[in-house]
Amino acid sequence: MPLIAMNREIGSLGRDVAAGLEQALGMKVRHHEIVDHLANRARIRKSHVISFLEGRQGLLERLTTDQVGLRLLTCDEILSMAESEDALILRGWGATALLKDVPHCVRVCISASRRTRVKRMMERLDSSDAERVQRIVDQNDEAARAVMRRNFHIEPRDINEYDVGFNTDRMSVEHCVEEIVEMVKSPEFAETETSRAKLRDVALSHHVRAALRTHSATAHCLVRVEANAGHVSLRGTVDYIEQSEACSDIARRIKGVRVLENHLHVAETGGA
Repeated sequence: MPLIAMNREIGSLGRDVAAGLEQALGMKVRHHEIVDHLANRARIRKSHVISFLEGRQGLLERLTTDQVGLRLLTCDEILSMAESEDALILRGWGATALLKDVPHCVRVCISASRRTRVKRMMERLDSSDAERVQRIVDQNDEAARAVMRRNFHIEPRDINEYDVGFNTDRMSVEHCVEEIVEMVKSPEFAETETSRAKLRDVALSHHVRAALRTHSATAHCLVRVEANAGHVSLRGTVDYIEQSEACSDIARRIKGVRVLENHLHVAETGGA
């Protein structure tokens, strides 16, 4: 099924482009749905999840929230959506970075100049206070940059992180939709068994990472996970042999794991 990952700036008309694609291709847009799932899995308030995803956490939230765990759960949720049988548009939350190695995923950036975005937001907010709206746009931009830098080590305005970028200063929403539809239907982005297999590998590695991080026995283990056609390998160093065994037990329970190779090194202080 078609798969589109989109990153957009506030005031860029990205939401309108996503809505146009939803209608043109019969696809489902996924954006806010991730919040409820994350809040339930992480056992924290929805407001804390939203502030984390939007890069707006206060000091107390940063101190009381497992940042790494929440990041891994976010990745896990996004990739679970991508694996679904539905044609999807994944808007925001780092989907463009997570799906960069999946050949049939079209990764899109919707942007516009600051001047244009401020003007649009003034109209949207029905405000004549240009300075206030400029602050809103700038704060949103900086928060988005912080999230992408911290979680994916990329710059959201780096065009090399996308397959295509659109400047809605010059291109209409309709034109953007037409161009993206053409890409989705092109042979270059056709879904194949090879591309589906790559998606399964990317998703499986993140499913295992999330499971290890959220289990009390392995939450503090620094484990690298690689997946290839159901073969999963674990690498890194743990303190005790019991932690290594727990990592294996938890990983084997994840759907899709056919063969598990445990290459974890047990530190000398672990007694094994």
